Amino acid sequence: MSASYIPKNVNAICTFSKDSSPRMFIDTRPQISVFYNKNQERTLLTIADRNVNAEFPCKSPKNAMWSFLAFGAGLIVGALLLSNPVGWVIAAGIGLMAVGAYYATQVNHKCTGALGKGNWKVEHLSVRFNQERAITHNSMLVCDAGGVLSPIFSSVVANKYAQKIEANNASETTLNTIASFFGGAGAVLAIAEGAAAAGTWGVTKIFMWMGGTMAVVSAGTYEEKELIRSNSLKDNQHYQDLNKADPNDIMPGYTKDPATMTPGDLGSPDILEVDGKTGWFAKDAEGKTIVVFNGKQYIQDIKGNYTELKQGTQLAGDLKKIEGVDPREMYKNEDAKAIVKNIREGKYSENLIKSSKDGNQVVRPRDLNKVLPDINTVKIQNMKSLGKLGVKGGGLVAFLFPFIATGYSEAARMDLANAMAEDMGNGISIYADLA
Repeated sequence: MSASYIPKNVNAICTFSKDSSPRMFIDTRPQISVFYNKNQERTLLTIADRNVNAEFPCKSPKNAMWSFLAFGAGLIVGALLLSNPVGWVIAAGIGLMAVGAYYATQVNHKCTGALGKGNWKVEHLSVRFNQERAITHNSMLVCDAGGVLSPIFSSVVANKYAQKIEANNASETTLNTIASFFGGAGAVLAIAEGAAAAGTWGVTKIFMWMGGTMAVVSAGTYEEKELIRSNSLKDNQHYQDLNKADPNDIMPGYTKDPATMTPGDLGSPDILEVDGKTGWFAKDAEGKTIVVFNGKQYIQDIKGNYTELKQGTQLAGDLKKIEGVDPREMYKNEDAKAIVKNIREGKYSENLIKSSKDGNQVVRPRDLNKVLPDINTVKIQNMKSLGKLGVKGGGLVAFLFPFIATGYSEAARMDLANAMAEDMGNGISIYADLA
């Protein structure tokens, strides 16, 4: 078996790239005396050569950027959905968005240092150039930022798979961004509701659930990767080598380097119901235990808030018909009498008309002008309630996003291996004996 040695300026594609164009490998070793061509322009590369001609936009800082921006926005939205927005939560949200803005400045400046700390795998074990092991068509550069790069001679092959990798990484980043937003908004609402429902213990349970979510996601994505890697591209030796060079790890990356942790790693604690009606091991109206999510109650709450919002809009429209009518003359007005009849027949919720009732809990035409402030208050409350329900439902769905994102991440690795396999017929005329 043989494989081509790798000269300078061969295409490079990376599993973490957020650009649809490949780069080129360059020499970085201090001593160079082995060249492919006579004019000494194309160095034959070794494991000491660990850089590319231009920075890749790396998915690592982009993930961090969008995660922090989305988590900060989620904190702010969560605070605004509370009856009394908490100033420090909004300040924290703005601070995290500032962190995201900082990461935006790092997106195109991640390669050089990280590649310099990286290592070539599947290098030639016996041939050396300038006392450094040579690399071949089978070699892969594992970047310290987490990506893996491989040499691809064909520009057609390199461009095709660079586009596929970029598309997978874009999908992964989008899912992590959405999960971070719901994680931020959900955390604020869940902690606030937990505190209201059960004081300090309620908050403690929320943090326990967040930790449990992180553990479930970490263990679940590890098993997902194991399943994918064990059952994919079994006839592709480059993929098998890649799995050895870049092994799966049950410990998430941020446990080794906390600086790489992003809000997307926190999961979505908002799926836990702690609003007084359905708590931690609480009972619903039918006496059934609710542990995570009460779907029936969730749907009922959405319908109730939407119905009340719709009723308020209709009642506000009816009241416009009697705008400017003297309260003392209301009992003579046909529109006013119709409104009172609808109220007494229960057409509108109690929240909408409570201020129009007199001491005997009766709605009289002369008091209809008191209803409008109630309508506006209830409308805002309903919109906030629907927003909270949206965050909870979205958080429940977003809980699955890390697993979907892992699928895209693994697909990018398979793209790299497929590119290497497709490119094996190309190379230079100097081949290494790998037998």
